[in-house]
Amino acid sequence: MPKKLTAALLALLCGCSTTATISRKGGPTVEAKIQRSDREYLFVKTEDKAEAVIPRAEVADIDHPGNATAVLGGLLSAYGVLNIVSGLETCSESEGAVGVGYCTGMVLPAAVGAGMLIWGLTTWGNSLNAAGNNTSPAYTGVVPSPPSTSPFDFTPARGRGSLSALGTH
Repeated sequence: MPKKLTAALLALLCGCSTTATISRKGGPTVEAKIQRSDREYLFVKTEDKAEAVIPRAEVADIDHPGNATAVLGGLLSAYGVLNIVSGLETCSESEGAVGVGYCTGMVLPAAVGAGMLIWGLTTWGNSLNAAGNNTSPAYTGVVPSPPSTSPFDFTPARGRGSLSALGTH
């Protein structure tokens, strides 16, 4: 793989962060890592490590990190697989240092692409889950009704005394 292409891929990987771009209605765009969320707020950590709360009502759109890296990794992996399929016979016939270099160069795009794909999907999924409303519903004040009594429940009813074997009181 040429040195310039390798350097470009490494720069791309190092330049990718885990911060989401949160577009707000009537407010500035925020670059931050989404820590968690509830029904009403996103709890984020900005690049200067400060924690902030963004009301969901102000959020217009969220661009989650990792999606571009996943797409590029998928394309590079596909190219790598095609490269391997087309050069498999030539690789097995090659000998010595030239053969090793050729075979390594043939497999490298698929390996780098698979790593990029996995990292991108993991980062994107983690951000998406953190922004989702994963919390349990808030307390509404409604008390659930008790379960109905079973016909096989032979315990005495409250305030009615005890039952005799004949069912008399």
